[in-house]
Amino acid sequence: MAEGRRPRAATEEKRKRILDATEEIMLKDGYAAVSSRSVAAAVGIGAPLVHYYFPTIDELFVAVLRRRAGRNVERMAEALMSAEPLRAWWEQASDPRGTAMFVELLAAANHRPALKAEVGGIARDVRRMQLDALGELLGEYGIDPEQLPPPLVAAAIQGLAFSVVQDQAAGYDTAADEAIAAMDRLVGRLEARRQLRSDRGARGA
Repeated sequence: MAEGRRPRAATEEKRKRILDATEEIMLKDGYAAVSSRSVAAAVGIGAPLVHYYFPTIDELFVAVLRRRAGRNVERMAEALMSAEPLRAWWEQASDPRGTAMFVELLAAANHRPALKAEVGGIARDVRRMQLDALGELLGEYGIDPEQLPPPLVAAAIQGLAFSVVQDQAAGYDTAADEAIAAMDRLVGRLEARRQLRSDRGARGA
């Protein structure tokens, strides 16, 4: 039985190394630097072996997206169920490495229909998860959903994180650090308000 499992384990390990190498190339040199040759060189294998596991570069990009999206969806679900949902959400959204990878995948998707479709589907599902959670959470934070509806709050958090991290990575002088600090303070105040409202509710009960 052990002999029968070895090829599968070796295959999964080789796929993981190829995906890891692809991510590193994208983060260092951009998605356009990804090719069977560049990935093969990073892994230390022949280019034909990259095509054995991923017949096209599109399939390689989609695999990178699905692997990273799977992790991010799990982390988002955990964040929204955590003791401080907005803080956990903001920290995840503003993670430099994750956002930088998303920027590259979005750029690649502009030229690759298969990848664009995958990105669109994942973005839709994650946003639905966020909106469902915000439907309950906004009241806990004392936020009027009529003035600040869930779609606006979700877009503001994700959009700000995307913008400031992208500007930081590019070295643009856009006061990104100040924006992040201000958002950190805002989230802190909101979490404190939510805790206070919860404590008052518990005492009232």
